[in-house]
Amino acid sequence: MDQSNTTMADSFPKFTRALVRQVPESIREHSEAVKTYKRDRYYRGYEFERIDIAKAREEHERYTQTLRDLGLEVTVLPADESTPDCPFVEDTCVVVGNRALVTRPWGGPRRKELDCVETCLKSLGLEVHRIHDEKAKLEGGDVVFTGKEFFVAASECTNKAGRKALANTFPEYPVHTIPVLWPEFHLKGVACCAGPGVMALGKNKDGKRAWEKILEKSEFTYEPVWVPDNTAVDCIHVNGTVIHCTEKQGPKSIKVFEEKLSCFNRVPCSIGELGKVDAALSCCSVLF
Repeated sequence: MDQSNTTMADSFPKFTRALVRQVPESIREHSEAVKTYKRDRYYRGYEFERIDIAKAREEHERYTQTLRDLGLEVTVLPADESTPDCPFVEDTCVVVGNRALVTRPWGGPRRKELDCVETCLKSLGLEVHRIHDEKAKLEGGDVVFTGKEFFVAASECTNKAGRKALANTFPEYPVHTIPVLWPEFHLKGVACCAGPGVMALGKNKDGKRAWEKILEKSEFTYEPVWVPDNTAVDCIHVNGTVIHCTEKQGPKSIKVFEEKLSCFNRVPCSIGELGKVDAALSCCSVLF
């Protein structure tokens, strides 16, 4: 990593807690992604492979333990069978410091997750805000926070009203718009903050487009890390350690992480079963 980026470390979030939510049986047949795959299976070019629930739960528990092993106090919410996508708790809120914004996911069924998350965040002592604009769409997977500013998608899942709500909740930070094109769901599948001043980007046209916008809009300096496996872009930085894909999931990307992120500790982790419904590592937790 370029040593000039070490100054970003002073403002980069330091985490002490994490929020996760367990995996319901209903995700296998009723996830929003399942509905999308069924609708678009010919467009996407392959048939949908259903989740092995037992394996998904085992992987999720290992993921949760990884967060604990890194020193975080983890709050585990129980699964709710009426909200199949509830393990993807990242989409339900954005937390910076002691302030949280409960989001407004684009899918109506996902909004049933929000009251439980709000209650939990309040019980943990956070200052919690809600979005009241019924036209707003905002999902946490579309929000990349670098410690200095937000990059937020213009996507199927997040719109201008959602970005405005985020800016109003965190007025001290600039909010920059990054277009994300369907069938990509979230910005973090294209660009993800891998550490202070370091941006992991897909080595494809979507990643290059996002990087051009970051360069255009930001006043700060970031070092790009070009990730060859699309599913490996999404990673999590926890107090000097990067949680990233396993070698099986991203054989080419592992070599890139070893070379470009050598100044950080690195921990491979898999949530491959939940990946069948388009989940990535950051989807399954909120850090604060």
